Amino acid sequence: MLAYTSDSAYPWKGELERFRTQAEQAKHVEPSGWNRARKIALIEDIVRAYSGYQQENGAIKDPFSDRERYYSTPAYAFAAAVLVQEGRADLLTSAAAALTHSISLVVRGEVPDNHADFFPILMLRAYVLLQPLLPEQATRWAAGLKQIEPEETYVFTMSKMNNPNRMINWNVIMISGEYLRYREQLASEGTEWMDHYLESYHLPRFTALGLYQDGPLDRPNSPLAYDIATRYHLGVMLDAGYDGSCASSLAESIRRGAFTSLLTLSPLGEIPPRGRSSQHQWNEAAAAYVFSSHASAAKQMGDPLMAGVFARAANLCFAAVDGWKMEDGRLHIVRNRYAPEVRHGYEIYTNHTCYTLWTAAALANAYLCDPGDEVVELPIPSEVGMRVLQMDGWFETITASLPGQQMVLHTALNDPYTVPGLVRIHQQGLPGLIGPAAAGHTESGFTEFSEGETLPISYCPAWRTPDGQWHSLAAGIPSGSEYNRDTGINPSDGGGAIVFNVVEDQGQETNTFTVDWIGPLVGLQSLRAYYTQQPGLLTVTYEFEGEIEAAGAVIPLMFSDGEEQAVITVSDNCVRSEFRGAYVESTVLDEGAEICLQDYTVASRNGLLKEARMVLSDSQRITFTVHLGQ
Repeated sequence: MLAYTSDSAYPWKGELERFRTQAEQAKHVEPSGWNRARKIALIEDIVRAYSGYQQENGAIKDPFSDRERYYSTPAYAFAAAVLVQEGRADLLTSAAAALTHSISLVVRGEVPDNHADFFPILMLRAYVLLQPLLPEQATRWAAGLKQIEPEETYVFTMSKMNNPNRMINWNVIMISGEYLRYREQLASEGTEWMDHYLESYHLPRFTALGLYQDGPLDRPNSPLAYDIATRYHLGVMLDAGYDGSCASSLAESIRRGAFTSLLTLSPLGEIPPRGRSSQHQWNEAAAAYVFSSHASAAKQMGDPLMAGVFARAANLCFAAVDGWKMEDGRLHIVRNRYAPEVRHGYEIYTNHTCYTLWTAAALANAYLCDPGDEVVELPIPSEVGMRVLQMDGWFETITASLPGQQMVLHTALNDPYTVPGLVRIHQQGLPGLIGPAAAGHTESGFTEFSEGETLPISYCPAWRTPDGQWHSLAAGIPSGSEYNRDTGINPSDGGGAIVFNVVEDQGQETNTFTVDWIGPLVGLQSLRAYYTQQPGLLTVTYEFEGEIEAAGAVIPLMFSDGEEQAVITVSDNCVRSEFRGAYVESTVLDEGAEICLQDYTVASRNGLLKEARMVLSDSQRITFTVHLGQ
């Protein structure tokens, strides 16, 4: 049997091989229940929910802003075209009208919200599916598509911006669609100009782990949402046959990134949160395509093990999206249950219709490259074995998993939009938000909240200095410059750093690691966090060195998702949040410690959090446990 694996230079090569052995030994996992019929049904639910918003000219109108927004219409055209291919012939006229309108918008230079760069990949995918069904109309579509001049039509091009730092994910998204236009013989140029963009501005952004660092080249802010979205588009391009001068290097980076996403996927089928657009449903829809594509590649190579692992990862991503479907088929586009018009946890650019339909389009791409129901699911890394992994580059994220549980830590000390500390705990069989699933922020950045205080909060150390003031790690350190959400923060600004160490030769089913947080932190010479992760139990110790009056620990508690409110109770040594049939309970182990529950609520993408603080006076060390259950 051939092994579908990475090259020898992949930094997590050893971890990947260990996982293969664990997956082989496991041999069985409870099926997810996600077959092709269920996947196409989810896509259909979304598309039909929006067919009623289609206008006479083919445009899809957003009901919340009462106009066409962004790339909703071409996303609808493609997702509907896939449904037509799967026998939903009643959607043919609707899909064709949406494609006609989309092409017309691009040709006339009238794309809503100036987002032409996102149109070609969606239009060309729809065109290829609809062309044989409507040959006369396809002739007109082709004539329109031939009129596109990339450097003039799109926004994120060097001719428009003349700035290498602005050649970010938009430019890749455009190129992926332009390759399909070239492949369909609708472009006047070859791939040389694409090769130049890829080689000059995009290949340098990939880390050794295959993660794409979005943002300015000199200080990428590296949101994990735009890592997965960019790799998704490049994957579509490669799967479509791109063989330009960058093909080999690009393919290896994309393959490495797929393994990295696999090794860091939570048992609930979610990628780690980090940066802007985190916890939008399209994150997992893009991941579903990445995993489906590599499941099919592993199957074709003759590796049923990795085919089964990647297939299950894709299926869990479908399940993660499906869990947020509303009764009418639309999605809660961010992982909370506020009404869409409230925009809680939305980015300033988040649009409900656009992001729901883009999610459907990404799921449709995943469906098209699905390896088939005959592939037997095998466990993903967070379901078998133990591992603690630190992402490279500017991602500053650590994931730790053991069977059925994963936690995520952020280590950036000076980024007010990605606060340090333990920010998410996911446990199989429990609601994804109970852990909780996201931190608060020092700055809201791109994110809008309808209620709650904008405050930094995570599971993190806190301490009281002799002047009576409290400080917490989540507040980070001053960077020395005003925060700019577009350009991000240079991790070296302000002098913060960490030392990460995984304890080797650990006990069975135990992860143990330490993080030394290196300041400047007010009143401290050093700060060390010890983490011991065991099935069902996390034990954390914070050790302070400095002149302090009290050691403390901040405990974030899920409070409300906009629909249901948690019940929070505090005893002498324990604080507990009960939410949607599950609970998370944190217990301080030091005698004499107190627990205080703050009056205010803290805004997060998932809704509202409450902050509890464990306090131990006249100490430089505090230990607590976290337990999740039903």
